[in-house]
Amino acid sequence: MSTTRALLVGRRRGRAVGLVVGFAGVVALVLVAAFVAESVGATAAAALTDRLLPLLVFYAPGPLAAAGAYARCGGPACLAVGVVPAVVLGGFVLVGTVVGVPGVNGGDPGLGDVAMSFAAIGVTSAFVGYCAGVTAVLAADLLGFGSDGAGDSPDGSEGDADEE
Repeated sequence: MSTTRALLVGRRRGRAVGLVVGFAGVVALVLVAAFVAESVGATAAAALTDRLLPLLVFYAPGPLAAAGAYARCGGPACLAVGVVPAVVLGGFVLVGTVVGVPGVNGGDPGLGDVAMSFAAIGVTSAFVGYCAGVTAVLAADLLGFGSDGAGDSPDGSEGDADEE
């Protein structure tokens, strides 16, 4: 029962917050770099960010959610990873519109649709990744190896073996 609770609710809140906030930071950094590279006309930087941004927005939530599930961060944190690109994009546009950054237009009616599409794709990818991570944890527990949770604290008090 402790493994199920760890997978659904999460046992490692610090890692869960680090997973979501760290991914949001990386997506925001790449989004700002793409905007700046596009604004100044740097073709090499724009080419890099044109490849890196779709990778982070569309492909990264699944493996990150799988890793989060395997690390027992919990379902809410793993699914939140899927919403991160849409939230970061919305926040970028909101801040850019309020501050008055040229080239950032918050009045575009299609922007909400783009953000919702990012969220739908990201959450779907994160859900599939979460399911894969849960399957990996359960298979590892069944076979008797894998991440047992020991070592979270110096005395190992948050491990699966200690809660049974």
